[in-house]
Amino acid sequence: MQRRHLRLLAAAAAAIAVLAAVVLSRGDREVSRAPPGERALPGLADRLGDLAWLRLTRGSMTANFSLINRQWTVVEKGNYPADQDRVRKLLVQLAECELVEPKTDRPELLARLDLDDPANGKSTLVSAQDRTGGLVAQVIIGRRRPNDIDAGDAGVYVRNPGSDQTWLARGAFELGGDALSWLDRRIIDIRPLQIASVVLTTADGKAVTIARTSPDLPLALDGAPANSRPKDDMVLAAPAGALEALTLEDVKPTAEQPIPDAGVATAAFTTFDGLVIGLRLAPPEVGDWIAIDATGFGKGEADAKTLSARLSHWSFAIPAARAKLLRTTLADLLIPNGS
Repeated sequence: MQRRHLRLLAAAAAAIAVLAAVVLSRGDREVSRAPPGERALPGLADRLGDLAWLRLTRGSMTANFSLINRQWTVVEKGNYPADQDRVRKLLVQLAECELVEPKTDRPELLARLDLDDPANGKSTLVSAQDRTGGLVAQVIIGRRRPNDIDAGDAGVYVRNPGSDQTWLARGAFELGGDALSWLDRRIIDIRPLQIASVVLTTADGKAVTIARTSPDLPLALDGAPANSRPKDDMVLAAPAGALEALTLEDVKPTAEQPIPDAGVATAAFTTFDGLVIGLRLAPPEVGDWIAIDATGFGKGEADAKTLSARLSHWSFAIPAARAKLLRTTLADLLIPNGS
């Protein structure tokens, strides 16, 4: 008798699973298949030029983007520039997203498509506003369904915030990560061959200089102590690569993450074109944060003004390996006695 009861329960559970799958795959029969080309956010394409604010909400994560001087910025990071290509790509994808067919409208099944309340952390609520604060478009984006639509197009499940009706739509979105992941991570990019000299100074004022008179020559240690032996050219050249394709790991306005003008380690890079990049390093116990000042002479003067306008108001957290290069000391560049 007990075995028969268990078999009945198993059969009932299987029937419920099949019914749920049918509902999810076939949707609400009272809702017609979307006409070809119908957009998930009708009218957005014509109003992309009016947008001034974009918000992503998923669980405890919120990322706000503000359009300032024709540049998208990340509000949570003091309006530091966002990755412009990524934001613009998202807006175009939203405008071009096409409805394909209706799916379930049952609230208890929304989670299976990652379309339940965005506060639960799986779906993402995307909102776009114009310059007056008016809502232009809003949609909840759920689970992806890759290569499962006509001609192998990628699909995604979506719904309007005020409705439980879900849709399979043609489109793809990269919405992962937090506000930090949407930043323009590039700080500066100066190739080692451009570097004429590097002066590295510790917090207690001990300086080491690596320099050369021509890009064709290797960097050499300037003013090495008598009877000392510098390490090989590769080791001596390593600090000159600290600014090549330098990227940030975090960023804050200088008012929130100040780095003193004195009593900290510094680094000064001078290029053959006359660009001088000065860096101040936060104490190691604070983390790998730097502040950047750019000055210049000759051909480097114009580049210095551009860089200063972009970088001087910020403090940047940089990769630990780059911070280590900037903290290179004389002892790091010499072969120990007796070796």
